Amino acid sequence: MLRKRFMLTAILAAGLILTGCGGQAKSSDRSSSNSQNSSSQQVKAPEKSASNQTNMKPYSVPNTEKHNRRYQKSGLLTLPGQFAYDQAGTKLTLFQNKRLNQQTTSPGIRYQITAAKRFKNNAKTKRAMQMAQQAFNIGQIPNPYQTLQIKFTVKNTTSHAVKIDGIQKISLNGSRTVASNGISDPSAGQLIQKRSARTFSAMILVGPTSFKIHQLDVKFSGSFNDSGQPVSQAPTAITIKF
Repeated sequence: MLRKRFMLTAILAAGLILTGCGGQAKSSDRSSSNSQNSSSQQVKAPEKSASNQTNMKPYSVPNTEKHNRRYQKSGLLTLPGQFAYDQAGTKLTLFQNKRLNQQTTSPGIRYQITAAKRFKNNAKTKRAMQMAQQAFNIGQIPNPYQTLQIKFTVKNTTSHAVKIDGIQKISLNGSRTVASNGISDPSAGQLIQKRSARTFSAMILVGPTSFKIHQLDVKFSGSFNDSGQPVSQAPTAITIKF
């Protein structure tokens, strides 16, 4: 019942930490003292990719880029125009950073989107492009390419633990649907303990940077028990305007 999702590899990790909007360095929202932040403000990489990252020689950022006032060595991108490089050689430039507080609920489950970021990704090496293709399980990705990152909190209001299937559907501009292998969602298949919440970050592959995004519709799943039987129905979609 739970759909398979591919988490991001190192190519998308640098610079994609959700730190709020404006100059806010780190997100401070916590649902409750029992809440668990599974993403630790960053999308986790699979074990194989983590191993590759450890063994790879880091990309050497050109000196001209290092001296650019918008270059962020730490990878913490909060202001549009700031950029960073990951270890494989992908330049990540922040286009847009929106702080949000949009919720959707179904009896027993609540989803709250707290931030959305839009990035331009430019793979400077063959290895960087290969890792992007592996991350999204897609054979051909335009270069440069565009991604969206959303941070959301899931709260289980029932008296028993439930599982979720995360993001069910992503639509762009009200019509274009993103394929499931274009969504890296670490929340799929996760357990949410009773009366507690967990926070996740998901990445969406948009495609070419020329594509103009005006609206993002996010449809989340309901919740299930260990046998896969529905506990709560899928809530209505959340619409984000850009």
